[in-house]
Amino acid sequence: MLINLSDVICIHGYILKNCYPTPLMKHYKLTVLAAAALALTASPAHATIDLLAIGSIAGTATDFSGQTGNLENGVAGNLLGGLGSGLAWAGGNTFLALPDRGPNATSWNVNLDDTASYIPRFQTMTLNLTSSGGGSLPFNLTPTLNSTTLLYSTSALNYAAPNAANNNIGGAPALNATSPGKYYFSGRSDNFVAGTSTNSANARLDTEGLRVSPDGKSVFISDEYGPYVYQFDRTTGERIKTFTLPANLAATTQSAQSALEISGNTVGRIANKGMEGLAIIPDGSTLYGFMQSPLEQDSVGGAGKGQINRVVKINVATGAVQELAYNNKVGTKTFNSSEMLAVNDHQFIVLERDGSGLGNGDSTTFKQIR
Repeated sequence: MLINLSDVICIHGYILKNCYPTPLMKHYKLTVLAAAALALTASPAHATIDLLAIGSIAGTATDFSGQTGNLENGVAGNLLGGLGSGLAWAGGNTFLALPDRGPNATSWNVNLDDTASYIPRFQTMTLNLTSSGGGSLPFNLTPTLNSTTLLYSTSALNYAAPNAANNNIGGAPALNATSPGKYYFSGRSDNFVAGTSTNSANARLDTEGLRVSPDGKSVFISDEYGPYVYQFDRTTGERIKTFTLPANLAATTQSAQSALEISGNTVGRIANKGMEGLAIIPDGSTLYGFMQSPLEQDSVGGAGKGQINRVVKINVATGAVQELAYNNKVGTKTFNSSEMLAVNDHQFIVLERDGSGLGNGDSTTFKQIR
């Protein structure tokens, strides 16, 4: 939570609103809300958020991954979508955009929550602002995709073998076969072995938070499946470091179906509500991983409900970890949290929200930055 807002003069931020198209959508747009996110002066009462521009990318756009074949669900493996999971500034007008575990709105196997062998990746983009010349908004925004980086490990990963539950389709990405020494991560929910969910050899990866190292050579990514926090080489996509997180964050019983995973555990993260946010302080020495909802053992009144979200503080150099608690109560209600941004080494901006959204027909009642 940001305490002394008067210390901040201006923070520029970008919010991406984007999803993969469903079978009923013939065209969709990536909407970028470019905001002078917080123009802060003397006190929190003066904080304002102003919409500066909106840009779009066609729903038929493809990325530069080279994954031109179809996934198990029939969706192209190079579809450009899902970019709202994470966005990190990389200098100038360059940003890294992070999709999540891939398009799973197309039904193909309920045993796997309809997830597919989409390879997690990040997209390098430029977001150019130009004057609108007196239009309805001050600027025009032009997003341009520059490159796509796929994420992999040089040590073997655990993939699901073909079996009746997965339509006899194994979980390893096809690219593994033509890339000796590279084991690509996957969005497939069955790509794990029995045991604790924080096994870093599990191939399933649901990328959520993204930050760039100060030298620009690597990126840090948080995940919901483990939860995990990994460091990847920014140029190649190779995993170069794994941070060992507290055991109490892990789900002791894993399942390819999120509902079964929730019902099968009394400790650890809630399925699909793992480490949603990630922050890095300006000098790059410390990461803060933000759990989206209360853990099973912190839940009150139902799984994922309660007043406390765990925050994990990670020393990048040593890997030392501390756990903190974030009070997510606003008034008489508690809310999940999606993202956090470090302003300095002790102040943070947190995005809080309810679980509703206009995209799925729900009424959106609560979204705020604290």
